[in-house]
Amino acid sequence: MRNLLDTSKCKYFSPTFDNRECSYYKYSEGEGFEQRDWECGFCTRPEQKRCIADITRPIPLSHSSVEAFTSCHYYYYLTRIIGVSVKNEFLGSALKAGKLWDTIKQVHLGASISIKKVIEDYQIDPMTVAKVRGLYHAYKELGIEVDEGGELQAKVDLKLNVKLGKNDFMPTVNVGKEAINLWAIRETQKEQDEHYWEFPLQVTGFYDRKYPTYFCEDKLSSRPENYLDIFQIQSQNGTYFLADPNLEYCIMEVVQFPQLRESKKKETTPEEMYKRVFDDVLSRPSKYFIGWNKETRRYGKKYYRNEFNLEMVRKRYEQIAVDMMSARWTGNFYPDWKRCSNKFPGIPCEMKAICTTGCISETMYEIKKN
Repeated sequence: MRNLLDTSKCKYFSPTFDNRECSYYKYSEGEGFEQRDWECGFCTRPEQKRCIADITRPIPLSHSSVEAFTSCHYYYYLTRIIGVSVKNEFLGSALKAGKLWDTIKQVHLGASISIKKVIEDYQIDPMTVAKVRGLYHAYKELGIEVDEGGELQAKVDLKLNVKLGKNDFMPTVNVGKEAINLWAIRETQKEQDEHYWEFPLQVTGFYDRKYPTYFCEDKLSSRPENYLDIFQIQSQNGTYFLADPNLEYCIMEVVQFPQLRESKKKETTPEEMYKRVFDDVLSRPSKYFIGWNKETRRYGKKYYRNEFNLEMVRKRYEQIAVDMMSARWTGNFYPDWKRCSNKFPGIPCEMKAICTTGCISETMYEIKKN
């Protein structure tokens, strides 16, 4: 399939004599390195992730990318199109603690991951390590059980189809000096179907732990109530249910991050903090492991499939995909300044420094290609 690029969108456009049309263009590939003609390609320049001129093909969505787009269009542009990411060592302590807990749990359940490497890569401070370590050793001491046979980090593979009527949009792309209407270039369209334009939409992600009829999501948070409110988890869990019709329910395994403070009288060592957390968790496990049941040695809260508005989740993806395509056609990923200082309650957006200065600091940020 010919890959039409809007040359007006990129000042680095470099024409070639093959079907790529730009010397920097790279096709998207699947797990088996097969070429994905239907997906927006990548840019091989080091300061760019996606090809900003390839505006006729969709970019796969995920729960997190949708949240990024609905939060702030410019945030989505920076993180998903340009590929800007905060370097691991500059992430907030809460994210680092969550990453460490997630890694330890996966190793506990059989995954082959280096916990030491995660601590080093993310430069997790000794006190945070001590708290997560105390929490995990209490987890083992309590003899918490999980069902065997779960697939760790199982992939979400949801395929949708977006259909637009000809009166919905009349998009064009500039190829050289020629403006080409998108309705005329879709080689997959049949002549009798020229009254609409449709494109495939792939939604990706990962289940923390998946079984044939249910899945489990493991969360460590200082605000566990955020993961126990069905409205807060509607998008993510609804996506996971949509991806597999055999899933009947999910279990939110939510853990309270230890809030114990260091002593004001003397300096608290990491080992002392570890012991305090370990003892506190064992003395009141239901505070830390939400839904703790002493008899079954399990914790978590169960939600059933019919509690989620899956049709609304599906329609939301389809509409957001159209909104994203529209923003790519116009190049207008506008910022939502209300979010800059309050991305989450009391937490500023990690991209605020870029919006404020107009520069991407190589000390704090990096460009991730995948």
